[in-house]
Amino acid sequence: MPGSTPPLPTPWPSPGIHQGRQVCTDLLRQALLGLAPQADGGVWPLAGTRTLWLADPDFADWPLDEPAVQAALSAWLRQGGRQLRMAGQRFAVTARLHPRFARWRRDWSHVVEAWAPAEGPVPPVLRGLLAAPLWLQWQDAPDWRIRCFTDAVHARAVDAQIADFLQRCEAAWPATTLGL
Repeated sequence: MPGSTPPLPTPWPSPGIHQGRQVCTDLLRQALLGLAPQADGGVWPLAGTRTLWLADPDFADWPLDEPAVQAALSAWLRQGGRQLRMAGQRFAVTARLHPRFARWRRDWSHVVEAWAPAEGPVPPVLRGLLAAPLWLQWQDAPDWRIRCFTDAVHARAVDAQIADFLQRCEAAWPATTLGL
């Protein structure tokens, strides 16, 4: 349409506590959509991220089944050298609640890792999304609170905790099930 201005890029989330179901879901969606290169050539701060970390017991409240989220993840992974790491406990629940995501994940299994703790639950301190320098940490899932950090210092600290945690995990949620 002549004379119309293009939409402004999605703003960087503000640091601090965000509360409410819609607000938390929108933050997760914004971060996942922000991984993809922009059609207009604009650069969103997360587009250069090489590793995406998602951790939750079952990902029930995440917008993983949305086609736009899957398209953004696909565009991000297509750039090469990217990896999606997930840690959870009940991936059967994840697959049941997000069937399109489960199918999408099968197609991208060469760059999507799923891990489960060998003992105990996913530590609450690691529940969330890390796409450095953005760290969205679930504070309290029943009350819908996410704390947002946007600095490299927090991202490096969380990345170190993730590396330590993965030493105590085992591969989970196989992309295919082989049977006789």
